[in-house]
Amino acid sequence: MRIRHPLSEPPPARLFFGIITGFRRLFDAVRERIASRFGALEAAEESPIFPFPPTRTYARLMGEGPLQRKFYFLRERWPQDGLARAKLASIEIEEEIQAGEDFDVPRAVNIDPGLLNDCRIVLASTKDHAHRLYRGDGIWEEITLVFQGGEYRPLPWTYPDFRNTDYYRYFAPIREAYLKGLAASAPPPGPERSGHPKA
Repeated sequence: MRIRHPLSEPPPARLFFGIITGFRRLFDAVRERIASRFGALEAAEESPIFPFPPTRTYARLMGEGPLQRKFYFLRERWPQDGLARAKLASIEIEEEIQAGEDFDVPRAVNIDPGLLNDCRIVLASTKDHAHRLYRGDGIWEEITLVFQGGEYRPLPWTYPDFRNTDYYRYFAPIREAYLKGLAASAPPPGPERSGHPKA
């Protein structure tokens, strides 16, 4: 007779939003809309503004001017199977901002939600590719960075901007705080967990 072991639920991760825009004033507007839709953001974990490397794809949609990137983290932890839902809501926010003003580019802002846990950073996409898994409703997900040997490491398909070591220095202390939070919230070992059978 085959014994089926109970399936364990993974701990929630940290949900973040990577904002790309050529309109620096939009960072505040995007932050307010994200907080309104998802809940409070962690002010202490807001990133500096990073330069975004130029690409033909983004230049065609977002303009030839220099683009910039900024990250915001949700304060509450987020379920690891909830990234697609966050991506769909982010697309709605993009469309709201685009419709609210007469921009001279087809896409004034790009919002990339992602999940950070102990060993990886995952991003969502609306485009299929060999290294992406389909999550439903037109959303795919990919592992973009892995944490190995005490540092973040890119993969062959990692986006050029996520190869920026400044990103790694930014994400590392957030990962450490996440791990401490997991340890603090872990239940104390019971008789079975400690190896002693129940009486």
